[in-house]
Amino acid sequence: MASMREKCIDWAIGVAEQGDRWWMPLVLLAVVTVNSLTGGAFIWCIGPLQAALFPVVVLSNKQFGVLLGPMVMTLGSSIAAVTYIQLMKTSGADALLESTGAKGSAWLEQAQIWASSYGAVGLLVLQIAPVPIPTAVCVVAGMLAKIDGFTVFAVLMTSRFVQLMAGAVALKYGLAEGQTASEYLRQQFKNEETDKKPQEEKKDK
Repeated sequence: MASMREKCIDWAIGVAEQGDRWWMPLVLLAVVTVNSLTGGAFIWCIGPLQAALFPVVVLSNKQFGVLLGPMVMTLGSSIAAVTYIQLMKTSGADALLESTGAKGSAWLEQAQIWASSYGAVGLLVLQIAPVPIPTAVCVVAGMLAKIDGFTVFAVLMTSRFVQLMAGAVALKYGLAEGQTASEYLRQQFKNEETDKKPQEEKKDK
């Protein structure tokens, strides 16, 4: 029986051919927002879906995909960031983090150490670290370290957008060059090799 992760990936592959439709960025936005708001508590199922929908948007939209994908991802994270900043001002973030299981996690403890020790620079390091740390955790850590809410938001969202833009460019013009969104997903998540030889032969002719 297929796991939830496999079902999410299969669904993403199934809708990849419709990646240029107007509603696809909205689906990605909803997934990113939920994933960010829950502090990565459901990363075991939402995480793979988010990871699959991002290349679908980037690769399917020929002209603006490389910009649209990062913008949608950043917007979803921004919604969560603003929500958590407001909750921190009313002491409501603790309850939300506890309900999602993020409170007291290693992620939050490490983020608090970096934010308290290095301030905004610490948040920047956390955002660009190879191991992804949920936006909610970074925001809470920054607010607990007494960093201004606007500074927390600006540092996290700006660095996230730049990071995502770099990833989108590398994806579109490097990692997945010559592949459709469906082919790329099958290669990455299903280990199915795609045959690029016919395309290369056409270019030679």
